[in-house]
Amino acid sequence: MSRNLIIGLVAGAVVVVGGGAAYMLTKDDDSDNQQQSSQNSTDTGNNTFGPASTEGLEFTATISVDGTQSAMLEHDDQGNTRYIATSGGQQIEIIYTSDAYYSCQGDNCVKFPISQSSNSGFNPGDYTYDETKLSGYANPAYKGQQSCPSGTCDVWEVSAGGVTSTLYVDSNTKRIAQVESTVGGKTSKIVYEYKDVTITVPANAQTITTPTP
Repeated sequence: MSRNLIIGLVAGAVVVVGGGAAYMLTKDDDSDNQQQSSQNSTDTGNNTFGPASTEGLEFTATISVDGTQSAMLEHDDQGNTRYIATSGGQQIEIIYTSDAYYSCQGDNCVKFPISQSSNSGFNPGDYTYDETKLSGYANPAYKGQQSCPSGTCDVWEVSAGGVTSTLYVDSNTKRIAQVESTVGGKTSKIVYEYKDVTITVPANAQTITTPTP
């Protein structure tokens, strides 16, 4: 689900949208800050920006907005992703596989072809970090070490497409432990935990057939 949509869920509105913010980042058009970011990146010494890719890793991600948990994401080593959110007391679940996605409310699930995934309102790629995404960050700025959910993290401010975000990278494993950003006056935080994940694909989902024009 796009990260703007997550904020909408917290407000109690379930809105299906396609796409949305690529990484839930905020704009930073200050050229002086960009110049400082470049200098920080150059002068980091042994602190070279190089987070580990999430490709092939199993993890959960707890998503919160303004300190309130709003959603949970799971990703297994088969490339399946499960997103769970609650709005108005009703649980919404979306499961992505390589060839389909499933939209579930309670025990009722509907299966859609992956070609219609833009209609799901959720993009797993917003929460994974492959080598292409990581290499696309311009002039990462090192902000030092801070405590984080996994222990101690190297903190980086990164930018892509004119927007910025803060990545907390575990100092030992180099895995991304936390991502923070602010949009529309609301602060989001995504906390990653790397552990075994099992996602069960619905076996009795209803299939929606799109009529041929």
